[in-house]
Amino acid sequence: MRVYEKARELVVALKQEEIYAEFVKWQRQVFAAPRLKETLLALRRHEFELHRQQLTGKDASEEEKDNLRRLYESARRDDVIKCYLEAEYRFSKMMLDIQKIINAAVPVKGPEN
Repeated sequence: MRVYEKARELVVALKQEEIYAEFVKWQRQVFAAPRLKETLLALRRHEFELHRQQLTGKDASEEEKDNLRRLYESARRDDVIKCYLEAEYRFSKMMLDIQKIINAAVPVKGPEN
């Protein structure tokens, strides 16, 4: 199963990337501090709830969107959370780019195609 071997090699390469190291560094700092962890988890819960509403066809109210914006603004006032969110974004973008490369190289067509 050569493909699994290559996937393991990709994991090793990812772990050597500075983007991953920065993400892990800031993640550890956030989750080591109960106040920061709770702030981040509250933000994620709110994001998840708004996303869940969208998936069920409900539009989020302006008040809910404003609440999320305020949570983000409040969270980003803390330098550790701010750095974590920035590192998380860079890491997520890298992972999405990798997924795009794979999807482009191995397109999967739906049953209608």
